[in-house]
Amino acid sequence: MKRILITLALAFTTVFAFAQNFPAGMRMEFIEVGQDDNEFSIFSYKDDDGTIGYYLSLGTQYELLGILTDDDSNFSLSHIDETCIILGSTPEEANKTLDILLALEDGELGTMAEFPCRISTGAERLGGSSTAICYVTKRPLQSKRLLFHFTSGGHSAETDLTKSSLKSLISGFRLGLKLHPNGY
Repeated sequence: MKRILITLALAFTTVFAFAQNFPAGMRMEFIEVGQDDNEFSIFSYKDDDGTIGYYLSLGTQYELLGILTDDDSNFSLSHIDETCIILGSTPEEANKTLDILLALEDGELGTMAEFPCRISTGAERLGGSSTAICYVTKRPLQSKRLLFHFTSGGHSAETDLTKSSLKSLISGFRLGLKLHPNGY
């Protein structure tokens, strides 16, 4: 047990030392939560110009063998979409946005909100800005959840986030900020 704790302490020290000055185009994960064959995460990302932002990844969505838009000429055998909600450029802004998402989860069914987002360009790099539309929905025999709808490269995708997963993400993010008050 003592060896495991020492190994973990050394691993965290190495990761945290590296995190102080990470290169552009790289994600520094705070937490990742799995839900229904999807993984959500909160991370910081440094753009090529040196600015750092905090993001909520809505995971990847796979579409296989389907017409993905109203335009019949836009047919795809498969594609992967990932969008990342922009939480803010500081930890305080990120916490405020996460609180808004949590409050939205308690809202009326059908409540809608728009959030600025960035679409992944692959290899975990972030591309241009877009907008994700969020609806408060409920699946039959399940609790309410947030349904995010976004467009990526002419394709539409949706993913939903439960309150328990959102709370886990928030807790992990805030714990990471306590360990690193200056953020990543």
